Amino acid sequence: MTTATIEDLKALDRKYIMHPFSSLQSQPRKDVNVMTSTNGIVLKNADGREFLDAGSGLWCANVGYGRTEIIKAATEQMEKTSFLHSFSNFSNEPLIRLSERLLEIAPDNMERVTYANSGSEANDTQIKLVWRYNNVRGKHEKKKLIARWGGYHGTTLGAGSVNGLSVVHRSFDLPIDRVLHTDAAEYHRRPAGIISEEHFSLYLANKLDKMIETEGSETVAAFIAEPIIGSAGVIPPPAGYFREIAKVLKKHDVLLIADEVITGFGRTGSWFAGPGLEMKPDLITVAKGLTSGYFPMSACLVSDAICEVLYNEKEADGFFGHGFTTSGHPVGAAVALANIDIIDKEGLLENSTRIGSYLLSSLREELDGVEFVSDIRGKGLMIGVEFDAVPEIRRAFSDIASVGGLLSQACLDEGLIVRGGHGRVIAAIAPPLTLTTEQADQIVLCVKRAAPKFAKALRAAQLDRA
Repeated sequence: MTTATIEDLKALDRKYIMHPFSSLQSQPRKDVNVMTSTNGIVLKNADGREFLDAGSGLWCANVGYGRTEIIKAATEQMEKTSFLHSFSNFSNEPLIRLSERLLEIAPDNMERVTYANSGSEANDTQIKLVWRYNNVRGKHEKKKLIARWGGYHGTTLGAGSVNGLSVVHRSFDLPIDRVLHTDAAEYHRRPAGIISEEHFSLYLANKLDKMIETEGSETVAAFIAEPIIGSAGVIPPPAGYFREIAKVLKKHDVLLIADEVITGFGRTGSWFAGPGLEMKPDLITVAKGLTSGYFPMSACLVSDAICEVLYNEKEADGFFGHGFTTSGHPVGAAVALANIDIIDKEGLLENSTRIGSYLLSSLREELDGVEFVSDIRGKGLMIGVEFDAVPEIRRAFSDIASVGGLLSQACLDEGLIVRGGHGRVIAAIAPPLTLTTEQADQIVLCVKRAAPKFAKALRAAQLDRA
């Protein structure tokens, strides 16, 4: 590529593309980072710069970039069946094999799988499954959904509504009716008077209980939660949280949807994060790590209890009028199988635990006492380094969006791509599960170098206020 060609591409991008999650007003004035190649955990752009991708793209490149095994699986399957649908009684071998494999690694109560193309579509499907479940049971008023502020579940009408992020609701007339939100399980921002994680878990469970009682148990259908909140800032639950939440849900006959779109397939050191956090869901949503981003595919895992109701519906022989053209795409299924094989055969669950612990301890050691660093937390290769205006009392910056942009830029200037966090200033670090000790050291060094540059930029922009 010549420089002129690169600049032409950038100009065409500014002219034609509406970028997701970007400022539309400033888009035409911003530089465009045109990426040209990927390998392992390294991205290279059209200007020849290399970056360590400590965000796995959008939390999805679990096995890293350029895996020939996956490329071969996709090519071979595409040569056999470039497309097949899965409507009615049509199926294909990769899809059948994938469904069997998913249920082998899932919690024991999961019985069936239905497919979509993204986490958003899958969570929309979960909402419809919940509503249908209660309709079949004759509980036609039991339809309200409770989510958490700070949770991220997608951007479609249903999934965007259960999102707990105002940026997803703003100007879209969201959330839709029958969606409620309760507090996030964020110990770092706990109210005054909370004396322990267990105390906080009880406090949150009691708030949920009161909300359901106020709304009426007969109207509340499901509670949706990420095992560890991802896009809003890597927020693990306090001790005992899902245990206490389960008591409330059981009391009120409310289903639990576990959104494992980010946490699934090894991100936290196990196939699914929920079981290790005492989470016992009725439905599980997966995407991202299912194919490591090599193919758009997602899935809803459906429990035996829900299947028993849905498969015994008498009306119209239980006709299930839901699905997408590319649901259960054979190429996507082949890619997912190859991806799961890599995670399994290369011991990436174990590597996520081992290198994740090393990376977390290294960050805590190297950033101890660094200005504005207030909390370093995480599990496996899902870690957040949070910055506050007054770390000693966990007081946030007043202009979080602008400050967060400065932090991301400071890391990018050091050749490190991190994820941000809606509603907080954070360097979210979730690299591919293939991460080595040497690469972990590089990430720590980049963050350590970026931190003082971030602090300098803060003061220069007069954004260092609470």
